[in-house]
Amino acid sequence: MEKVGENVVKFFIQEFGNVYFNIQKYSTTISEEHRFIYYFDAEGRFMGGFFDGVSYRRGLDNRLMKKFFDSDKFKVKVFVDKDEKVKVIEDVLQRVEKIKKALSNFESVDEDLLLRLDDILKWNYENLERDGFKFFSIYKPVSILPPDQYLSLVLQPAEGCSWNKCTFCSFYQDRKFRIKSPDEFREHIKKVKEFFGRAIGLRKSIFLGDANALIIPQKRLIELIKIIHEEFPISQSKDDFDYVFDGIYSFLDIFGAERKSIAEYIELKNLQVKRIYIGLETGDPELFKYLNKPGSPDECVEVVETIKNAGINVGIIVLAGAGGKSFYEKHIKNTVETILKMPLSDGDIVYISPLVLDEAKEYVKIMDEIGSQILNKFELREQINEIKNGLKNLITRGVKITLYDIQEFIY
Repeated sequence: MEKVGENVVKFFIQEFGNVYFNIQKYSTTISEEHRFIYYFDAEGRFMGGFFDGVSYRRGLDNRLMKKFFDSDKFKVKVFVDKDEKVKVIEDVLQRVEKIKKALSNFESVDEDLLLRLDDILKWNYENLERDGFKFFSIYKPVSILPPDQYLSLVLQPAEGCSWNKCTFCSFYQDRKFRIKSPDEFREHIKKVKEFFGRAIGLRKSIFLGDANALIIPQKRLIELIKIIHEEFPISQSKDDFDYVFDGIYSFLDIFGAERKSIAEYIELKNLQVKRIYIGLETGDPELFKYLNKPGSPDECVEVVETIKNAGINVGIIVLAGAGGKSFYEKHIKNTVETILKMPLSDGDIVYISPLVLDEAKEYVKIMDEIGSQILNKFELREQINEIKNGLKNLITRGVKITLYDIQEFIY
């Protein structure tokens, strides 16, 4: 055995070569010569891996996403079928089992490492599948999160979307908008804690679901957020917890945002709400109407001003490809101009999200009616780069401008 880092040890195993074990408090990563890498949460659940140029990521619902690059160097993301999922999981467990057996030949093997390998080997495909069913007994589907929140702990004080009429979005059409009672929310949190177990410490923040949870009337919203503070350590340590969440985050639609005063946002800030994500989608008023978004681009600017004046950061989401070829230039120009009117600063993010049309039937119908062709992948990439270029001066203020590919999301 050789220690090669603060939490990393290396063993040479004949069949695998150098095998590295990265033992973190809430996760375990195993690497075979840095070519085969697979990682697990603190309970031992397989989370994903990298195998000779192909990466896999497993969701808590037991779906498995495969990512690789096509011949044009574009990233491809697909959910694999059951046969491939079983094969990947069984292969990983067989590797772990062989490695554990090989470690018995070494004199000095940390007991914690062996216990972690035992935990991993408990999670065969059938147990992971049962765990996926349990996930859906606790959550409505977690349809989407901002990329910086992929490792958040999602709590659902509300389910669905209070608007649910955007022509390009089908995330929440399978459920009605509903706000949980305080007792129901406490029970939800109890089940979430039981489900995650020790692995809850791997989560970095709290994200309030679903689509626009902050539209909950302020009195009830404050009551529900206070329950979160009772149940978890937020921004500071708390007795009986060995982890701390860095804050609370959530989506909010523009028309919902208008309903809160600056005093109400300050109240949310004081309860550790750190960033609010708003879907601007486009700064072009005509295209905005075709998307059937609530509010308007100008109202979005006003909302951002109010939220920022309350001391809360924002995440502005832009839809690359919206409006197709007919709106190509107008979408870029007006979107850039709208965002530059916002008082964005350090801690804010602008996300550029490529439009996905798989289930956007109403949007496709509208674009067909006005004769606007969709952008191909090369035109889409060029539009993303043009929007980024138009906003590049924001980087000097500490604003992040980055890609938001919803097809990469799996919770």
